[in-house]
Amino acid sequence: MSCSIIHQSVRSVLEEGRMAYTTTVEAGGVINMDYASYCCHVSLNRLRQSLDNPNISAERLEGLLRLAARKYSSDQPQHGWTDVMARFLRRHVNSN
Repeated sequence: MSCSIIHQSVRSVLEEGRMAYTTTVEAGGVINMDYASYCCHVSLNRLRQSLDNPNISAERLEGLLRLAARKYSSDQPQHGWTDVMARFLRRHVNSN
């Protein structure tokens, strides 16, 4: 799968998760987890498939999403949030 297809697929999953998480929180829902945990919980299989890594653990994905979120908040990139997160996951998901 090409990098741009992987990027678009991951970006789509992250954007859907972000919107659902934000909507739930704004509606007064009590979510006992942060975005990374929520996204991995509801989208784990889609992220595994999109990243072409069926064995990646939810804990590894959560950790990578948290690292990417910290990078996004400190770098203030020109690109949107989901682009930065997707690019970060694509680059780091198969590294040790």
